[in-house]
Amino acid sequence: MKNIFISIIAILALSISAGHHEKGEVNKESLVVQAYASFAAGDTEAWAKIHTDDLKFTIFGDLPQSGVFVGTDAVIKNVFEVIPVHWPKFSLTPIDTKVSGDVVFVHNKMTANNLDSETMHMFVIRNGKIAAFTAFEDTDSMRRAMVK
Repeated sequence: MKNIFISIIAILALSISAGHHEKGEVNKESLVVQAYASFAAGDTEAWAKIHTDDLKFTIFGDLPQSGVFVGTDAVIKNVFEVIPVHWPKFSLTPIDTKVSGDVVFVHNKMTANNLDSETMHMFVIRNGKIAAFTAFEDTDSMRRAMVK
């Protein structure tokens, strides 16, 4: 009986702590939601604050914003300032989010004038901030919709 009681207490303790973060650990999914919200609002200062100084931001393909950029200033200049020029009314709407260790994957609906596509984004979290971002996008659809 004593062993059953101890087992029940152990199971209850595990279930109470399941899904909770260790003290001081950031909620990775919430951090990524903040990144999307600050991007959508055009608040580059808030966006930069939740990324590491050595952020590695990768966009594959051969589009005006494609490349590997290091640091938040490089991303703001080479990606955020370029997107609205070529894709007016650009927006991202999350479809699904998965967290695996320090990596967050977000499947998004991506729209703009003449653009209706999907994309997969991968975020790497380090010490409570976003340290890396990689976009896996439908570059063909983006190229066709691009304002030149």
